[in-house]
Amino acid sequence: MAGKLPGRPKTDRFGRFAGKLVLVLLDNKDGPSIRNGRSLWAVQRALEYQVGDNPEELIVVPPGFVTDLASVPQLVWTFYPPDGPWAKAAVIHDFLYWTKGTGEWHDHVGITRDKPYSRKEADDILREAMADRKVGKWEQFVIWSSVRLGGAGGWGH
Repeated sequence: MAGKLPGRPKTDRFGRFAGKLVLVLLDNKDGPSIRNGRSLWAVQRALEYQVGDNPEELIVVPPGFVTDLASVPQLVWTFYPPDGPWAKAAVIHDFLYWTKGTGEWHDHVGITRDKPYSRKEADDILREAMADRKVGKWEQFVIWSSVRLGGAGGWGH
């Protein structure tokens, strides 16, 4: 799994992220594509995230990957909308969850380290990425603790 990642963004780095988050709302013949009450979005450009302080440890979400952004219950969307300032962090987190930390999605390998990330590591990366995006500490705690408590069912789905 380790090594150079194909399709890496050619843009400047903004904090730990490289590349802008460019999404398209997915549609079906009846309207927007929805899963569990949430709209589905496809990543249009690769989104890269540097884990920790190691510039060689990268996660790259490829174009075409499908996300529902932050999996926040509708009841609290007024305070924590799925597309809040944590959206980039949520896409990285969704990618790790969907691939069970391997970064293997179709013919794309989106991690540079030799072993998959654990669920806890994925959740911790979410928190780190939210901090990088200047999300407030309280919001980080609420979102991180929510995925720690209720995210197990989403691991690999």
